[in-house]
Amino acid sequence: MSIFISVFLSIYGGLHYYIYKKAIKILPLGKWVTIAFLGFMVVAPLLVRLLTNAGFTTLAVPLAWIGYTWMGFAFLFFSFSVVLDFYQLFVKAGGKLLGFDASLITLPSPFYSVLVAAILSLMATGYGFVAARQINVEWVHIPTIKIDKMSEPFRIVQISELHLGLLSDEKRLHRLVETIESIRPDVVVSTGDLIDMQLDHLDGFADLLLKLNPKFGKFAVTGNHEAYAGLDKGLLFTKRAGFKMLSYEGVKVGGVINIVGIDDPAVLRRLKTNPPAEEAVLQRYPRNEFILLLKHRPKVIPASVQFFDLQLSGHTHGGQIFPFNLVTKLVYPAKTGLSQVGYETWLYVNRGIGTWGPPIRFLAPPELTVIELRPGMD
Repeated sequence: MSIFISVFLSIYGGLHYYIYKKAIKILPLGKWVTIAFLGFMVVAPLLVRLLTNAGFTTLAVPLAWIGYTWMGFAFLFFSFSVVLDFYQLFVKAGGKLLGFDASLITLPSPFYSVLVAAILSLMATGYGFVAARQINVEWVHIPTIKIDKMSEPFRIVQISELHLGLLSDEKRLHRLVETIESIRPDVVVSTGDLIDMQLDHLDGFADLLLKLNPKFGKFAVTGNHEAYAGLDKGLLFTKRAGFKMLSYEGVKVGGVINIVGIDDPAVLRRLKTNPPAEEAVLQRYPRNEFILLLKHRPKVIPASVQFFDLQLSGHTHGGQIFPFNLVTKLVYPAKTGLSQVGYETWLYVNRGIGTWGPPIRFLAPPELTVIELRPGMD
């Protein structure tokens, strides 16, 4: 935790130093007022955690809304400012090389550069706040001869990155449950991070999720936040919500579909265990039956590809706030959505239905996924 706090303060503090150097040019507040405000915003996420752990949830909630919304704005301001700085530099350099007056297509002073970045960031933050409250349903159709015994498509609803915590809205979760019920899935699966970090006020959320009653049940695997929140508490909440946890094991549903779950690496580090190899777990199930692999992080192990038909993952949030997706791509190069990773083997990476940190989504809308396995082949 001390390493995490040090890294967080270094990166987030550096971001705010950049904002200070930019904003001091236009803000009438004065140097020390600006420093005090930005300094408070740097430590606000840590104060939220301290207040929550101490049981002062009523104080933590408004501070979380302010601190995390500001976090989103700060990241967007940094991104827009960097783009504008490069634009100014590129145009001025081009003007000198080509001999034209670049002042006609550049901002007249640093004041306007900061002002434009601030306005764009406010607009993007507002848009992202509204976008994050939506429930977008993505439909995916996958034909397979392995369910030819079924006359109807087998319908799977995937939720991922719900991140139930301080900023969760019970009304939105109620809408999510109603939306899933209207789809009439055969199974509902959670591919991790069902919870965030705080569990002391989530009883009502567990009761809402418990109302989901698909034909063949609900199944879940751990994400990294189940480990961060406290594994025992995270597993207890997931079970209270009516999900069967799958940890290096599987269950057969519908007669020909095996759902296999793998723990997140953060859980393994917390437990300090040495689990069986993923491919060894998958080989327990017959290849003439459809094998659905639930795995939080969108990493495909080459040795496993021949032993499953579809892997469902999440974790990346689709970047959540553009252009952060460019960073997640470096760590997890698998594309968001459906991709083929082997002969008749598929990977689906879900953008997630919730948010982590800033309660906004900019150009990475939340997603509830419906996967229909259809008898036969295209």
